[in-house]
Amino acid sequence: MRKLSTTDLIRLLLIIGCILFVIEFIFIDTGLLFIILLASVAIYFGKHNYHKTSGKTIFFGGLFFLFMIVIDTIAVRFILLAVIVYFVWKWYQSKDQRDGGPLYIPRFSSSRAEEGTAYNNKWFGTFDKGNEPFAWHDINLQSLVSDITIDLNNTVLPEKESVIVIRQLVGNVQIVVPYDIEVIVEHSVLFGDITVMDHIEQHALNRNIYMKTEGYENAPQKVKIFTQVLVGKLEVKRG
Repeated sequence: MRKLSTTDLIRLLLIIGCILFVIEFIFIDTGLLFIILLASVAIYFGKHNYHKTSGKTIFFGGLFFLFMIVIDTIAVRFILLAVIVYFVWKWYQSKDQRDGGPLYIPRFSSSRAEEGTAYNNKWFGTFDKGNEPFAWHDINLQSLVSDITIDLNNTVLPEKESVIVIRQLVGNVQIVVPYDIEVIVEHSVLFGDITVMDHIEQHALNRNIYMKTEGYENAPQKVKIFTQVLVGKLEVKRG
């Protein structure tokens, strides 16, 4: 039986949350739908009259009531409880799995993706460039919950600096780099595992790292990898 990954867990929680929302709004407290409708109308008219003081008041009032309604639902309580239990369990596991290896001094700097990308963002699901050959374009991906796999052995990189930019809330990122390609990796994560070549961190908490292979500056083919993940695993390896 396949082990349940973090991505699978988040998808399961979202599905259960949606089901609980439907059950509560339709079968338990139908009056919530009317209140949500009124709050949505207030937000809509407040936004269109935001330049007025009354518009700002209506807009933020609608947001406040909508927030209070949503936060008080069974679905949100269930998701919050599940997230707390998950992080407590991960923290408990990390107590026995932390190693005493050398500490890397992290550095993180923001960047922008280069022009010429040719990939569509997928908010959910998978992005897999690991099995079939593909034409290279600089990659700039944003997603909510997904698993991303990119194998650079299946493409031909140009003789210049190529760029991979990945930003997502939850999920795992795996990038396979050929042995003759030099790389820079800049990664930011709130909670997750990090494996970049020989550098391994398990259950990293609020970590930013910067790593560069020795021959990067003079290499004819090289790749900059920028990743930002809220919860998930990054793996950059040779292959």
